[in-house]
Amino acid sequence: MNKMKQHIYKAMLWLLPWLCAVPLASCSFDDDIDQGGDGTATLQLSITAREEGDLNTRADEVGTNGEYMHNLCVLIVGGNNVVTKKLLPNTDDEFAGNTAAQQGNLKSWVSDPFTLPEGTYTVYAFANIDTYYDGLWGSLTGLGDGESLTEKGIDIDNIVLEDPAAKLNFAEGKFIPMSAKQTVVVTAATKSISIGLDRLVSKIRMSISGKANTKVTALSFGGYADKITLFSDKTLEGATYTTTKNITVPGDGTLKADGTGTTGTLVIPDFYVNSSPAGHPFNVSVTTDEMNGITYEATTARSELPRNSIFPLTLQLNDYGLDLAAQCWVSPIGSMPVEVTVGFTQDTYEITVPEGCQFEFTVNGINGATAGVTGLSCTWNMPDGVSGIDFDGEAAGVTTVKGHVTASAGKTFDLSLLVTWQYNGATYNRTYTVKLTTADLTNYPLYSKQTRTPEFGLDYLRHEMLNMFKK
Repeated sequence: MNKMKQHIYKAMLWLLPWLCAVPLASCSFDDDIDQGGDGTATLQLSITAREEGDLNTRADEVGTNGEYMHNLCVLIVGGNNVVTKKLLPNTDDEFAGNTAAQQGNLKSWVSDPFTLPEGTYTVYAFANIDTYYDGLWGSLTGLGDGESLTEKGIDIDNIVLEDPAAKLNFAEGKFIPMSAKQTVVVTAATKSISIGLDRLVSKIRMSISGKANTKVTALSFGGYADKITLFSDKTLEGATYTTTKNITVPGDGTLKADGTGTTGTLVIPDFYVNSSPAGHPFNVSVTTDEMNGITYEATTARSELPRNSIFPLTLQLNDYGLDLAAQCWVSPIGSMPVEVTVGFTQDTYEITVPEGCQFEFTVNGINGATAGVTGLSCTWNMPDGVSGIDFDGEAAGVTTVKGHVTASAGKTFDLSLLVTWQYNGATYNRTYTVKLTTADLTNYPLYSKQTRTPEFGLDYLRHEMLNMFKK
């Protein structure tokens, strides 16, 4: 026997025990699988709250406290719309003794083994939903094995929750509602079913950037749907998109200076809104203390908020001021109106005029935007419930407005001015506050003989009191 044959035989002898063990191991694995000769399968169900997806980076992100499961209901429904198996761990005291579940932090749950007949099923899973989200919740949790959804009049597929985001309150145990729907085929070899839950809300991650030390006094995010379907495969119908969330501004609302010292940033704590289908952009409003109060408004390019998503949104407060001109006139008895000089602080839009005057304000343009501003439109609004000032004619959609004030000094009126324009392909909306104050007429001695304008034809003389006596 040559050396080559010796090596081959030795190798065969060394592998022989392993080759013999392969069929034994295979037989042992087959014995472990319940072949379900009786047409059933014994399996476990695994439920997981999915991580949230960032709409910018497309990366998943681990949720924070309170963003996971607090309670759970699972219905395994057969093709005849009958509940074959219901799992309700929160009523079995399983969740009651679980600290993570009580705090809305249970990320996953695995059931005890249970038996199902072979067949095709629809698995419905709901977490953190209670009667304050939908009155049907009690009907769903009250269902028993073998009960027909059709006979009970329950149409799970078409359940719609009314404004769930508005009901969130982690401190009160009202956590984020989640749902899942999945079709599964159970055979004798099925050992487990895994289901992922999606949150029915979207998280908005907002920050504001602008001049350092500017204070934000009001903030809102709106335009999202006022309701949401329980499952994503259903079309949302009958929703309105006028829902607005007023957001609590952290601290005193100041934009903290960055390294440059001229710009600042304010980070808003994450908040939730209802997920919304495509086709409805969202509007944001920011009011600051600049120039007696300016409201910035803008509409997002994004028009959809998917379930279980995070929308990072930075609000840049561009420094666009008004090129505002002001004129006013007084009308001495028997004379044509006489123009007087207006006290005007351009930086803060504070205007002082004589009592009883007529005024005219004109927006000539936008400071901070170079040539290219188009579609300039202005709408003036009077303060609610205030008398003593009025507009003469149209005050909406015009760049020039005229009006008159009361013949009473010391009055202050905060006029609201909404300005809209287009610049570099974007549409801007700003609401400015113009502070109008009336002053004593005698503070305007502009029409003495030395300073009067001849064409007005009448001297405006200083007031005199004459004492009269009986003859």
